[in-house]
Amino acid sequence: MRGIRSILFPRRRPVFPRDGKFFRGFSTVWKTIFHRVENVMPRIAAWGACAAALCLAAGAGAEPATMQGQTPVLTPVLDPPLERLAIWCEFLPYAEVAAHLPALAEHGCDLILHVERESFADPDFAPLLRAAERAGVGVDAWLLLPYEEHLYVGQASVESTRALARRAADFFEQENLAVRAFTFDCEPSPLLGRELFEAVMAKSPRQMAQVLRDQLDARQFHRDVAAINRLVAELRRRGYAVDGAANRTFLDAQARGNVALEDAMNAPVSGVAWDVLSFITYRYQASQLSYVAMVNRYAALAKRLYGERAAMDVGLIGDYDAIPENAERAALFGGGETFYGFLQGMRSVYDLEEAVGTVLGCGVRRVNLYALDGAATSVAGTEAWLKAARRARPRSAIARWTPMRSVQFGAMGALTEKTFRWSTGGSEKTHGKLEFREPAGGAGQR
Repeated sequence: MRGIRSILFPRRRPVFPRDGKFFRGFSTVWKTIFHRVENVMPRIAAWGACAAALCLAAGAGAEPATMQGQTPVLTPVLDPPLERLAIWCEFLPYAEVAAHLPALAEHGCDLILHVERESFADPDFAPLLRAAERAGVGVDAWLLLPYEEHLYVGQASVESTRALARRAADFFEQENLAVRAFTFDCEPSPLLGRELFEAVMAKSPRQMAQVLRDQLDARQFHRDVAAINRLVAELRRRGYAVDGAANRTFLDAQARGNVALEDAMNAPVSGVAWDVLSFITYRYQASQLSYVAMVNRYAALAKRLYGERAAMDVGLIGDYDAIPENAERAALFGGGETFYGFLQGMRSVYDLEEAVGTVLGCGVRRVNLYALDGAATSVAGTEAWLKAARRARPRSAIARWTPMRSVQFGAMGALTEKTFRWSTGGSEKTHGKLEFREPAGGAGQR
């Protein structure tokens, strides 16, 4: 007991997690103890009250079963662990982005750069792309539309996206600019998002179900999927890879064979022949331990469903509440302080290292960080975040095992899909069998 007490209550009495950043030894010990206790608890719940009483009674002097003389199976270390590291950039002016190219180049990080209609007239746009090529930084064109045109790639913006993509490809070719890929961010538009947010704030499941039900149109959905696939094929013929990005929630529905949720969110994902598809898995207001469980679940699902084409988007790194454009979004959503609460990102680079290690441990080797906007203005600075991501190594199954929270996220995922199915009627019966379409070989493929 004296040894346990000395670990739990060291003489200098650091407080975790605040002092964990400085007293890293204590931080590691505390996390180890916390993980071990957590690993036992869900089994207790599953075994029932009787087994719970026995386990709790014995827990004070016993190690978890996984630690009793058994050799854990460790995830093999890959060299390099990350096949591709990239960072999103959504708001920074192009002239300011250029200052970060040396750090990106040093740490082998590609740039997923915002491209709008105004970009082609921006005097700093083409010079930035040329500077990135000289520095050896790969650039992906992240297409963004005006808010009133739905901002993201989706069913409501197919025509606008096609026009912007063709204009961008023409510009890159005319100016002889090196752009590796186009990135289609497939999320609900802010206009739909506002309706959903209003239903959440009203605490009205009926209103939420009605909003989603109104979006369902299986025939139109499949026509829009086909239109996006034609655009993807066109861009690949011109020599570009085409990557997608989507919310992690889609994985819960896809794992259960339900494509209708993509229709309800106006964001076709699974049926598009992406070169790579990343899943947006941000921490927002979750604790670090919950975030590890979240990343672990969705990285494992992404790997299972998409194999080598899977990537993960992790963040937020730094804070985003001081970015002027977010004030415009807050007004659009009508969220006010609630919206701003989701803009507080990670402060510790060790949290990012742990998250990236969890992704790697699940077998996913492509990671995108969100975003350069927050990293550039953070206390740590851009280079520290990139170092942390590159420093990450695959975490073993035991190290990333958080059963209590994993059960929680699994239950939430199942409940989300089932509730959607029951309340809207959207399922494989209305939308057909879920099909994962892979890109044909040839130009554009990595």
